[in-house]
Amino acid sequence: MWGEILGDTTVAAAMLDRLLHRSVVLNLDGDSYRLRNHHDAAEQLRKATTGTPANLLT
Repeated sequence: MWGEILGDTTVAAAMLDRLLHRSVVLNLDGDSYRLRNHHDAAEQLRKATTGTPANLLT
């Protein structure tokens, strides 16, 4: 993937190697706070413009 983005897989591998050399990689599971906030804001906008919650529109 990074090789496609940067146009060269060797350069991408070298960059990632240097970035991750002394790093600790954390895998996080769960919902995104940004996405949750986006959904909440969209829901409030729907209620304000239509007066109907999104779950009742489907």
